Amino acid sequence: MDCKKLRNWFRKNAAELPWRLSDLDAPRDPYAVWISETMLQQTQVSTVRDYFTRWMKRFPDIETLAATTEEEVFKYWQGLGYYSRARNILKTAKIVAEGATQKFPQARKELEALPGIGAYTAGAILSLAFHQQEAILDGNLVRIFSRLYAIGILPVDSKEAADTYWDYAREVADSPKAYMHNEALMELGRTVCKVKNPECTSCPLRDTCRAHLENRTAEFPPSKKHIQKDWHGTVLIIESSDHKILAIHGGQKFFKNQFTLPHFESPRSATAGLPAQAESYINTDHVAVVENIGIFKHNITIHKIECDVLHIKLSSKAPVRNKLAKTAHEIQWIERSDATEFFANSFCLKALALLKP
Repeated sequence: MDCKKLRNWFRKNAAELPWRLSDLDAPRDPYAVWISETMLQQTQVSTVRDYFTRWMKRFPDIETLAATTEEEVFKYWQGLGYYSRARNILKTAKIVAEGATQKFPQARKELEALPGIGAYTAGAILSLAFHQQEAILDGNLVRIFSRLYAIGILPVDSKEAADTYWDYAREVADSPKAYMHNEALMELGRTVCKVKNPECTSCPLRDTCRAHLENRTAEFPPSKKHIQKDWHGTVLIIESSDHKILAIHGGQKFFKNQFTLPHFESPRSATAGLPAQAESYINTDHVAVVENIGIFKHNITIHKIECDVLHIKLSSKAPVRNKLAKTAHEIQWIERSDATEFFANSFCLKALALLKP
């Protein structure tokens, strides 16, 4: 790989991003690197821009973040999905803030021991913030290496493939300019060496790219079928006579560790009347009205979701308790007017949007 050409290209083409310094050679704040790289996992740069800016205004440093609550973190994460990332961010912030130095470790092994920090994020922190000669490997780099060296190993996520790609990543990082090479490759993969319709004529590495030279770019990386699972369910919006909505924590299919609306898998067109599963959450003798208010669609990881939404109105006020007697799950009754602020996921918000005024 011609790293000099890569660096020259990056200096001319580096996009202005809120987490990127104008001086591309300057070490960065490890906290900002950590937050931006975590947000960028499974999320487009165009989406992350505004989220990162809002986050840094509210949580400018790790001490501020460590002092907040999970609910507050979810509020600023809402819409990014993969909420385990947000939960791990808060866990790691507390560990670092309560540590002896109150600073990020500068060794890969110690970083990877922190919740939510894997090999890629650890490498990004060490490389971009501390300018260590540490490798990184994400989907962009896998795609570039696969095309550059015509690597056709299947499956792409096998140990053999991972070892091969990491070897190339370490080769790129074996330089005092590792931080520049790593970031330049990420930028190249995002803007030029794209999954579809790569702009090979603009690529600084085209003269040595085997896939380009052999006119086989579309063959790399070798395709891997993504198995999509259809899931149909029912979401319950249970409203008390004093206009409070039931939220449940734990035991739910997609949101086991955060508050959500009760939901369960169900056959299509099987929601006429009160479903038996509702008995797990309420006393059915207190049900006044059951109404199917619509259907929404949603995607979570490999799950293609379609849900019927039932609005269950009770004749009784919200009980004063924080556990369900039948399941021991934690519950909370939320003022209906506060529900859209309380639930920190678009799954619940789509269901609530079907409520009639």
